[in-house]
Amino acid sequence: MLAAVYHGRHDIRVEEWPAPPSPPPGWVTVAPTYCGICGTDIDEYVRGPVVIPAAPHPLTGARAPLVLGHEGTGVVVAAGAGAGIATGTRVGLENSVGCGHCAACLSGNRQLCPQLAVMGLMMDGALAEAVNVPASMCAPLPAGLPDEAGALAESLAVAVRAVRRAGDVANLDVHVFGAGTIGLMAGQVARTAGARSVTLRDTSAARLRRAEAMGFEVASPGGPNATRAQVVFECTGSEAGLRDSLSATAKSGTTVVVGVHDRPREIDLVAMLMDERVILASLSHAMNEDYIPAIELLHQGQVDFEALITDRIPLEGAVDRGFEPLVADPESHLKVLIDCRG
Repeated sequence: MLAAVYHGRHDIRVEEWPAPPSPPPGWVTVAPTYCGICGTDIDEYVRGPVVIPAAPHPLTGARAPLVLGHEGTGVVVAAGAGAGIATGTRVGLENSVGCGHCAACLSGNRQLCPQLAVMGLMMDGALAEAVNVPASMCAPLPAGLPDEAGALAESLAVAVRAVRRAGDVANLDVHVFGAGTIGLMAGQVARTAGARSVTLRDTSAARLRRAEAMGFEVASPGGPNATRAQVVFECTGSEAGLRDSLSATAKSGTTVVVGVHDRPREIDLVAMLMDERVILASLSHAMNEDYIPAIELLHQGQVDFEALITDRIPLEGAVDRGFEPLVADPESHLKVLIDCRG
């Protein structure tokens, strides 16, 4: 089968790869229809391996080279004993696997499992014509929901969790730093949750224009005298983004850190104390609390997913028409979807 395989930094090859075997009990084989390229994938391409294991992963045994892709949707084409999902079912892939017996897994938060494995990073993923996954990773897609929307459910679930972590945002002013895919999704989820206003803040004029076209108020990051909000989402993963997000959080307000930072950051705890502010972190998503609600938001039409898709590319063009343009000109792209159908 054809797959986009990670071999190392600046070395992703679309090549023939062994097709997955018949799925074991509790697992299914999925034929992906679409899979998104994530910022994490770009990090692995540019400066990895970061989280892709060089030695066998303790839970999956996987290591590079492996098939990328953790934002997938597709059709079940084979099912192992006890999987409980019929062949022909369209599913979204929530993407995380845990040990199954630790406190995090037992609470439904396997993304916090000490042995967490993510499809496409610590086991073969969905940038391929077929992939084996646990049935517990699959959420059936409602009839009428496009496959492209299903491929965005994973990213949207990150935003759903972030807003849920923030608490009740109804009738509050919300600022989102970073008008990329996750930031725009967090803004939309906050809007559906009843926020009084949602302002997207970014250094990129192009991204702010896109956010404005989606109906958001927009602003540059600003300085210490800029408008402050009760709830602020930090979706940049940058030092400046975190600093500006904290400065923009009002007294007794909450800053939710969603962006993945590549190094430790300094925080002025005295300023936090004097304003009695809160910092929360939000990691990935849980199936029942975040991923399935994300699918429902898409199904209800409460999230404009089409505005987030900037490219649809066949699998054979994943590197030269997907990864490389995202690296060279990130401001011109949001979500790039790879069409994995042969």
